Amino acid sequence: MDALKILMVDDEERMRKLVKDFLTNKGFSVVEAGDGEEALEIFFAQKDIALILLDVMIPKMDGWEVLKTIRKYSKVPVIMLTARSEERDELQGFSLGVDEYISKPFSPKILVARVEALLRRTNAVSADVMNIGGICIDKAAHRVTIDGKEIELSFKEFELLTYFAENQGMSSPWRSASSSNKRPISSSNCL
Repeated sequence: MDALKILMVDDEERMRKLVKDFLTNKGFSVVEAGDGEEALEIFFAQKDIALILLDVMIPKMDGWEVLKTIRKYSKVPVIMLTARSEERDELQGFSLGVDEYISKPFSPKILVARVEALLRRTNAVSADVMNIGGICIDKAAHRVTIDGKEIELSFKEFELLTYFAENQGMSSPWRSASSSNKRPISSSNCL
């Protein structure tokens, strides 16, 4: 199995390197972004991000805006990793959908432990991946493969596929259980 990919977003290169070193030593793959716009570009281009470490005070687009944008499309786990340690900042982070909030300075070993715990809690490794007859649906990464080949789907197509996969065997919402009409659905049936 491939290493889980973590997106590290911080404008300080030294901080990104420190965190990356600790995470790669634990078997994670780490991609880096130095500003908010780059973070979003990477997140939407690479469909297999398992977790995001996000600073608040970053150039071009702050961490709050990055988080708001990501939450419109994904439930990927996010840990805020920031020097902003006031209670109101933490509360704002949680109200926007952050999963953990860690104030700088921090222990890199504790950070890695929290990353591992959050990934376990969110079942990033197994529960968010469904395999059905050669179709693999990774809900956390919003990624679909058929026989190993990645398929591009719109957000709505992905949601529909996931819904049908999770509800296989249930009766169709378009036909009542007592319906004796066995004709296939076609445009002539609707006229």
